[in-house]
Amino acid sequence: MKMQVDVGIAFYGKPYHTIVTIKSLLRHSGQHIDKIYISRERKQPHDDYIGIFKVIDYFRNDPNVRLVIHYPHHHVGLGVMDSERAKKDTKFRQSIMFQYALETTEKKYLCIMHNDMLFHDDMVGAMLEEMMTAPENLIGIGSIGQCWSCPAGKDFANKCNPYIVDEFVPSYEEAMEITEAYATPRQQLQKEIINGGRVHLLPECRLNEYCAMFNVESYRKETVPYGDIACYGGNWGGTDNATIWSHDVYEKGYRFKHIHLEQYTKHAPFDSTSSGTQANDNRNLYARSEENAQEYIEKNYGPIKFSSYVSRANFIDTTKRKTWLSIIHTYGFFKRILGK
Repeated sequence: MKMQVDVGIAFYGKPYHTIVTIKSLLRHSGQHIDKIYISRERKQPHDDYIGIFKVIDYFRNDPNVRLVIHYPHHHVGLGVMDSERAKKDTKFRQSIMFQYALETTEKKYLCIMHNDMLFHDDMVGAMLEEMMTAPENLIGIGSIGQCWSCPAGKDFANKCNPYIVDEFVPSYEEAMEITEAYATPRQQLQKEIINGGRVHLLPECRLNEYCAMFNVESYRKETVPYGDIACYGGNWGGTDNATIWSHDVYEKGYRFKHIHLEQYTKHAPFDSTSSGTQANDNRNLYARSEENAQEYIEKNYGPIKFSSYVSRANFIDTTKRKTWLSIIHTYGFFKRILGK
């Protein structure tokens, strides 16, 4: 039997996008995939809490889909900063994006991705082939860098690109010079990070979360709770998710390999802004993009027929959430009264 990998998907709304992600992924890469971990964030955009149950129900009778659904205990968000708590508190740590799958998979390699992807080629197979023949210090493969925000990128100083991140190694002086010279979207934060000692990889550089594959053993060895590096799926005071993790493992001698994402998949294919994130704060944009994804499903995979499970599961979930919120608010009320 050929080597298989598990997949970890961060679920923040967009159930119809998620269905497209899984269907298109398995169409092109299904032979390489065993389990698909889906972690539903504790808070969901625009109160779309029913979405996860639509995904579960859609694949309920599909023998080719093995879902592992994870409900994080906390809503941590990308701006997590408490690395000491992450070392000691399992529920807290596994509430960080992608961490549950990275900690619990039994596979040698894990592929993580957003839940708004449309695959048109076998990206998992391509990454797996590279990983299996790579040197031991290759910890991850995927799209490298956020060059559109980096002062060394082609739109600014044009000194670096995803293929030469190992070659362009600026000194502190050079890094500060180009950062001060170009009004990048996060210029001030970039300067603060460089001043803090993280020069190369530059502050915007990371193994991108859209779709990437990890060497699980290397990840666990270096990342909390076993290592000292803060989890991949957090900001930790960096410019964006995973930039601190990417810098710190690179400093330890690990390397990444760039793969051209658009050769295999498209991010946010049903979002008119192509960002994938603006819809999180815009209810109308969110609804339109979901409608486009639903239309794609029905056109390419047939009519969608949900069972009564969706409404039942949502009712139970809603009751639990409201009860928990009531307890929190009541506790807070009495704490304020007693504190006076």
